[in-house]
Amino acid sequence: MTDASTSHSGFGGLLRGCRVRQGLSQQELAVRAGTTTRHLSFLETGRSRPRTGMVLRLAAELGLSPREQNAMLEAAGLRTVFPHRALTDSEMSRYGAVIDSLLERHEPLPAAVVDRYGALVRTNEAFERLTPGMVGVEPEDLVDRLFGPGPWRATLVNWPDVAAAWLARHRVEADRTGDPRLRALISRAERLIGPLPEGTGTPELPALCARIRAGEEVIELFTVTVRFDHAHDVTLNELRVELMYAGNDTADRFFGTANTVKAGGQRT
Repeated sequence: MTDASTSHSGFGGLLRGCRVRQGLSQQELAVRAGTTTRHLSFLETGRSRPRTGMVLRLAAELGLSPREQNAMLEAAGLRTVFPHRALTDSEMSRYGAVIDSLLERHEPLPAAVVDRYGALVRTNEAFERLTPGMVGVEPEDLVDRLFGPGPWRATLVNWPDVAAAWLARHRVEADRTGDPRLRALISRAERLIGPLPEGTGTPELPALCARIRAGEEVIELFTVTVRFDHAHDVTLNELRVELMYAGNDTADRFFGTANTVKAGGQRT
């Protein structure tokens, strides 16, 4: 088997895996992508070589991210089209400045920039005070700290609810993408978490709040997420900015925000 045919077969396996995970038949995907079922079948079995335009059409109909589309192109022996630049690169400076502004303007409440696997890329000072030394820690180590025995597990009053929410969110993404590292992170977390109590995750409030013990009091924080969903850069597409807000009066007093929110949700 030639290198080229190996690439085609690799592409076919990726394509079929994405299609099956989304519950689409070959006919359904073919119609959406403007091709024939026969041609799609040949692409999946490696009998036909895809062109860049066809790969991108299929990827778009499957709702694949820039990273996943690049992987499809590489598997087909084609050049990738989506750049993967560091946030510190000059081409990314405008977007990096927006992210920094979001972090700074959110003080005195915590905010953080999180990547695809949950690693902390940047945080503001409030987040660093609340959880020091977390920037740059590998996702596997973060899973161990959050779900293994230790101060975080002891401090989170509703740890089972937070664990259940983490698992639910990451399982959806893993099922959608088939990402092996994400699946490994989930398995790692599941081993540490173990069986969750019955009724875990049952909503009591409009949004899940992390309930953190602070001395004799409990502060509640909920998260609003900002994403660059239409970004064409792999890094930017996968980053999310998590802005934490006070969920109770205790948290307002703790972070000094008791007088910053008026009726109707406007900040002074």
